[in-house]
Amino acid sequence: MTGFKLQTFSGKAPRISARLLPEDMAQEAINTRLDSGRLDPWADNSSASITPVASYSITAGTKTLFKYSDSAWIGSNEDLDIVRSPIAEDQHERIYVTGIGGSSGYPRMSTSAIIGNGTYYKLGIPDPDPFDSVTLVGTTSNGDTETPITRGYVFTYVSYYGEEGAPSNSLVSQLVDVYSDQSVTVNFPSNPSGNHNLLKKRLYRTDPNGTFRFVADVALATDTFNDTVSDSNLGEAIPSASWTAPPDEVSAEHKDGPLLGLVSMPNGFLAGFAGQTVCFSEAFQPHAFPDAYKLTIKSDVVALAPLNTGLLVLTKEKPALIQGLDPSSMSMIEIDSTLSCVSKRSVVDMGEYVMYASPDGLVMARDNGLSVATESILSRDQWQELSPSSLIGFHWEGYYLGFYANGTESKGFIFDPRGGKNSYVKLDFHATAGFNDLENDELYLVVGGSVVKFAGGANLAMTWKSKKFYTQRPINPGVAKLECESYSPAPTFKLFADGSLKHTQSVTSSALFRLPGGYKSHEFEIQIEGSVAVNEVCVYESAGEIGVA
Repeated sequence: MTGFKLQTFSGKAPRISARLLPEDMAQEAINTRLDSGRLDPWADNSSASITPVASYSITAGTKTLFKYSDSAWIGSNEDLDIVRSPIAEDQHERIYVTGIGGSSGYPRMSTSAIIGNGTYYKLGIPDPDPFDSVTLVGTTSNGDTETPITRGYVFTYVSYYGEEGAPSNSLVSQLVDVYSDQSVTVNFPSNPSGNHNLLKKRLYRTDPNGTFRFVADVALATDTFNDTVSDSNLGEAIPSASWTAPPDEVSAEHKDGPLLGLVSMPNGFLAGFAGQTVCFSEAFQPHAFPDAYKLTIKSDVVALAPLNTGLLVLTKEKPALIQGLDPSSMSMIEIDSTLSCVSKRSVVDMGEYVMYASPDGLVMARDNGLSVATESILSRDQWQELSPSSLIGFHWEGYYLGFYANGTESKGFIFDPRGGKNSYVKLDFHATAGFNDLENDELYLVVGGSVVKFAGGANLAMTWKSKKFYTQRPINPGVAKLECESYSPAPTFKLFADGSLKHTQSVTSSALFRLPGGYKSHEFEIQIEGSVAVNEVCVYESAGEIGVA
């Protein structure tokens, strides 16, 4: 018997010679779904009706897609990082955003009340200037019977959402010695300008032990306040003494630029980076990023990704792992690996692990180490042909979907870490952005400037090309058979011998069809094109070998 029969179909592995591939693996697999063992087409994308919030639109240049709610989506031509509030039962339903470019490239926040009109406020509360003056009021009559208490004053700004900022500086020149029958008047400086939603000022003063404690809330427009509060009526100690706003666009203060790469961590805090510095917010205070919580790594950070045991820090050189349950006590170790990250947008949380693009291939990062998941499928040179720095990645049902633009083509691929021989197939379309809606188990993609649901439509047109089959003696195959689930629309069968196309057949049934004669060859390939499921393909010298008389 001379010929070949395929009853299982697998993916492609360009690294392996076409002649040395396993029997059922492919030289080419485009839009093919192989998890059932047979040859299935992936479902096409289906249209999706979404409502962008005001000031946003979906275009061919869209790089960010985010679902705020069923009736409000965010689209942007900039690469944004958007996380929801880590505060339980947040009545404002806040989101936090980094990645805005240009002169207004500061971290920001928005709420359910203002997201519909595209309004944002600067994340973080501004540092106050010192008081214009702190003045003792009244002449004491107790000078001979008591010792005055020295007071210092500071104040903070508080936003409409209850976010409190860092205190003003307590100036030695503004310390006052106060007797019990005297009061103190403070004169506030001018309020800061900028895109803040400040509500009030919060005044603190030192108690007899030198701890700053709450005195009163003062309306934002009020310039002067007379403090008559007794020491026994002072409130809580100032909670925000170490709280600072995250790095912003003011280059004189933040030479590495604004906070980027925002991610949400367990236990209610956020993480981001600027240059070589990883920044953590105070727990449940996502506007406050204390300087004491910052960690510096050797190389510029590219992206952050939470793992089960910590935060994976991907850089232009060696990665690192930061571990800890509290942002005030995080520790960092450098990972002994040279697998740098070449594309921030390639980083995908796959659940138990993270995947990202390195110069050598697609990396799988687990708590216990890193490995190149595509090493057995693509050589480094083949991986580089995809231009990994352009890679955008998404997670869907355990698959990694990647989209690249290498200057010659803009296409995609599907990588299944669980797939073995079925790990890698190509997609014949390109997405510029996407959002994984876990609530509804849908992956939304931006393709050609429109939002679509991945694999939500009719079948795609697929192409599957076999390995190079080699026969010991030269033959002339005479018959072939293609068994499909359906023949509408009719699939196309192609036979190649020694690299030349010998026959093309539109297959309308499971009946045998004749192949042309007049040649003999050692090397054969078959190619199947269509949008119907294929169970089996046979190519033999005679009908009898297939089992048909």
